[in-house]
Amino acid sequence: MRRLSPTAALERELIDCVREHFTGEIKTVEALGGAWTDETLRTLLRVAPAIYVAFIGNSQSDLRDCVRQTWALFVSVNVLNGVRIEPERAFLIHDYLIRLLNNRQFNCAARAMRFAQSANLFGDLSAKRGLFVYGVYFTVDVPLPSDDEHHTIDNFVTYYHKFISVTPNWESLNTLPQDNNND
Repeated sequence: MRRLSPTAALERELIDCVREHFTGEIKTVEALGGAWTDETLRTLLRVAPAIYVAFIGNSQSDLRDCVRQTWALFVSVNVLNGVRIEPERAFLIHDYLIRLLNNRQFNCAARAMRFAQSANLFGDLSAKRGLFVYGVYFTVDVPLPSDDEHHTIDNFVTYYHKFISVTPNWESLNTLPQDNNND
């Protein structure tokens, strides 16, 4: 594709914004995709304090050709014997994230980002790993790509096909005409 999707662009903007404002305070600010596994928690523990940005999903927006996205920022801090090592610092990071991102307008968004909620995500799995995690959730309306944008995701000329219903089974390598009108 020639340019980033609105979701990827917003992820990049979020990470850059948070990284810039927390320079010297946070060890890392990066995207977190996928599930919270033991390996993820080991990584979080090694680099705490840290902030991880995760796209949660879309819902309907009241704006035409937009979706409302939910984003989570996970703040991880170290724990010693079930007690946060620097509780004031953890609360400051949490509170400052809300202050930084609430009502912030990003270039790729249709509206300003809005604070939705925050949660204490401390549980058995994180306790075993010596980690305390806060989740800070935001929503933002993001435009969908327009119809007149041309992408290369379906620009292929040759494709492979295996016919299963024909006896005997046979395969073909097909080449399409290159007139770009293959709807």
